[in-house]
Amino acid sequence: MIPSKLKQHLYSSRPSCANKDKQYFKRCLEQNKKQKEFMKSVVTVSEKALEASYHVAKLIARQKKPHTVGETLIKPACMEIIRLMLGPNEVKEVNKVSLSADTVKRRIHDMSSDILGTLIKKLLSAEKFALQIDETTDIKNKAQLKAIVRFVDEDFIKEHYLFCKEVLERTTGEEIFRVTDDFFKICNIQWSNCLAVCTDGAAAMMGRKKETSLLMGKERKAKRIERNLKKLKDNGARVKNHSSQAKCNARSFPRLNGTELLMLTSA
Repeated sequence: MIPSKLKQHLYSSRPSCANKDKQYFKRCLEQNKKQKEFMKSVVTVSEKALEASYHVAKLIARQKKPHTVGETLIKPACMEIIRLMLGPNEVKEVNKVSLSADTVKRRIHDMSSDILGTLIKKLLSAEKFALQIDETTDIKNKAQLKAIVRFVDEDFIKEHYLFCKEVLERTTGEEIFRVTDDFFKICNIQWSNCLAVCTDGAAAMMGRKKETSLLMGKERKAKRIERNLKKLKDNGARVKNHSSQAKCNARSFPRLNGTELLMLTSA
């Protein structure tokens, strides 16, 4: 803002400050900076406190405890131990660790997303893998589909938990395949890289017409056929281009002209 408009703004919007000297505005500026630094120090979480929050959230998830246990039991217990053994001044540092139910839930979600992302990167780099799926019912009587993947990672066969998705509709072979296929599409996993599918003897898995392994096998075959047809069309185009470059090459194909060759390769 130019000085003339700044002066006009001061007299029109802040008439009580119009007659103040320069030192007054400098003091206001310093107070504003101090307030910003204070708010930043209060809101910003230290790296050690953030790391401790993640470690405690991992312990809660491993023990399958409610997320509220961090704020209601673990944090008060730690503060009491620190107060008795190290003194009341050290309790302030422990109090910086955030262990509320929402924070623990967010920490667990962040760690699970990072683990899944790392697993998908290894799975895509390995290319070939085997899949094991199983359907079960939880305590709320909801159908859950679990998947375990096995692949080669750095010359070692690794087996990892891939996903657990709720089956919203009936637990048929088509629905189980749909849930698995949706997850593969989101993670950009190709069915053609799936070498084998292992299931149990449940009706949805072992049916005659719509079993899950049969649907997955058809999907793998369809992807393989699509890839082979693309190679066939590319090879046909190269043969046509090569034969049309010289008359001697064209005479090598007396029964196949360009149109017929393209028709044969457009399956």
